[in-house]
Amino acid sequence: MYGAIMGDIVGSRFEFDRGDKTKDFKLFTKQSVYTDDTVMSIAVANALLASGPDAGEEVIKKNLIHAMKYWGRKYPYAGYGGRFGSWLVTDDVEPYGSYGNGSAMRVSAVGWLYDSIERTREVARWTAEVTHNHPEGIKGAESVASIIYLARSGYDKDYIRDYVIKEFGYDLSRTCDEIRPTYHHVESCQETVPEAITAFLEGEHYTDVVKTAVSLGGDADTLTDIAAAMGEAYYGMPKKFISEIEDRLDDDLRKILWDFNKARQTVVAVKRDWNTEPMPKHRATFSFERAFTDEEMKNLRKGNVPKKMEDKWFFYMRHNKLFAHRSWTGFLIYVVEFDLETNVHTVTVNHEPEQYNSVSVEEDREYLDDLLNWWVQPQYDYYNEWLSETYENLKKAGMIEDDE
Repeated sequence: MYGAIMGDIVGSRFEFDRGDKTKDFKLFTKQSVYTDDTVMSIAVANALLASGPDAGEEVIKKNLIHAMKYWGRKYPYAGYGGRFGSWLVTDDVEPYGSYGNGSAMRVSAVGWLYDSIERTREVARWTAEVTHNHPEGIKGAESVASIIYLARSGYDKDYIRDYVIKEFGYDLSRTCDEIRPTYHHVESCQETVPEAITAFLEGEHYTDVVKTAVSLGGDADTLTDIAAAMGEAYYGMPKKFISEIEDRLDDDLRKILWDFNKARQTVVAVKRDWNTEPMPKHRATFSFERAFTDEEMKNLRKGNVPKKMEDKWFFYMRHNKLFAHRSWTGFLIYVVEFDLETNVHTVTVNHEPEQYNSVSVEEDREYLDDLLNWWVQPQYDYYNEWLSETYENLKKAGMIEDDE
């Protein structure tokens, strides 16, 4: 969700076709502020956190309506559309058939909080239906949440493009260069979401996604919100942007963002969740043969953000690579590049003596295999993994005898 908020902030000064459709601009200036896109993204996140991961439609929709009205009234001058603004200040709780892009710009939290594409689409649909119950409004929210889920789950852009075309019927045949010349400020899902998806698909890294989206013009804060949310899920967000975002929010907005981020970490870990070091030059590479089930890969993709001292590993996945860092030092020990077709995977291991005491590649292979036995479990039992490792280390040091 940091990505969506950054997209809103960066795009805000270019809204209403105020840019010159270039990628050559400074990301943050004094004029870069959050808008209704951020407020409603926070509201949706607040509602989903209050509901819990397994809540049903009635509970989630009730909490969504309450949160949207609460946050909307708390920040009345954030720049809401006319019909939505009227809905916010009345006691009316009925949807009004909108196909505006508001349903798509506020949905990013959904893409991070659930562990299946089916559940993601279901909740995304509910977040739209409380106001934007037109088929295009619902489709906009579902498609954006789905892309975020697929991107953070390791699917490549070809798969994501094909999924969107098949499931939602969007025309993604135009390039950004073809869109840019005639594109103008428009606030419908059907004329914002496909353009945002195209900017994401063409972007070569996170910052490039942001700048590509802004360069299209139009409803720049919302379009960039949507594209950047996808870009964050696919590429990750550089940590340097976090303070730029948080410094522009007040304490109340920041608290919900932090609460969301804490909840998100129990679903999937990302690189910025921990202070990490790069792989040193002194390293070794070897092949590692092992078959993984779909469920095991799903569990690995969750990663692990340490919560206690005994939890010695921070690991996360980016596409087909797993990065395993020691939690105390942040040292990168293993990078595993998975090949699920051949089941022969490529492993890079840290052999820097000051960072990792490796005896041999064969021992590295055996140790990694042991670690993966723990990490592929539905609930990674770090405490028993720590006990097992401690026991083995004591045996190797001759401090205890084998119990055979």
